[in-house]
Amino acid sequence: MRDQISALEALQQLDLELGVLEDDLEKYPQKISRLNEEIEDIKNSLAKAKEEFNQLRKKKTERELELAGNKDKIKKTEVKLFEIKTYKEYEALQKELSEVKRINADLEENIIKEMETLEELEALVKEKDNALSERAKEYENAINGYNLEINEIKKAYETKNQEKKKLASLINPDALSLYERIRRRNGVVLVQARNELCTGCNMNIPPQLFNEVLTSTRMIQCPNCHRILYCEETTEAELQTA
Repeated sequence: MRDQISALEALQQLDLELGVLEDDLEKYPQKISRLNEEIEDIKNSLAKAKEEFNQLRKKKTERELELAGNKDKIKKTEVKLFEIKTYKEYEALQKELSEVKRINADLEENIIKEMETLEELEALVKEKDNALSERAKEYENAINGYNLEINEIKKAYETKNQEKKKLASLINPDALSLYERIRRRNGVVLVQARNELCTGCNMNIPPQLFNEVLTSTRMIQCPNCHRILYCEETTEAELQTA
């Protein structure tokens, strides 16, 4: 029985190590996903800034065309002023001319503001574009490193998994079945019994049961947490105490 318990201890250690590797296999893809999400966020931010820049530039161009058209209209209206024959016509043209000039003044003011905003947006786009290039290169290196780690972890996992299969084949089927049931429920299967205490749940072990743990006559489970109990070394003094 001592050999079986020793084999189960070794199996438990392998399962613990496999669990760590499984956590890493889950952790690294999550890290890669977060980096890709950050890159995507930067790309979206850059695309939004570019779209805003293009829309404003288009609007500015439209204002400039409108301004040019109005200036041409002013010239033609000013020529007409010398051709009219009545005061009423003169007054109407002057009113039209004043309105066009007012509109042009507003257009010129808006164009100046838009030019300033365009300069700011152009600088922002350049900044985001540079940030994207730098971050993409940095994250690409990080992702490549994570992928290498994943490959190494997979190799280590496969090696330990093969060790587990080989070890499991040496364990009594009933003991192995019990081990797996406890592991699914509690995680840790084997715990030390020390001074008539279960170190898994810190509950007392009846003296006779503790004596059986010391002698390893059969596989003993803690009456409280149902984990398998074992002792590191069984000395004559411990047997007498039990």
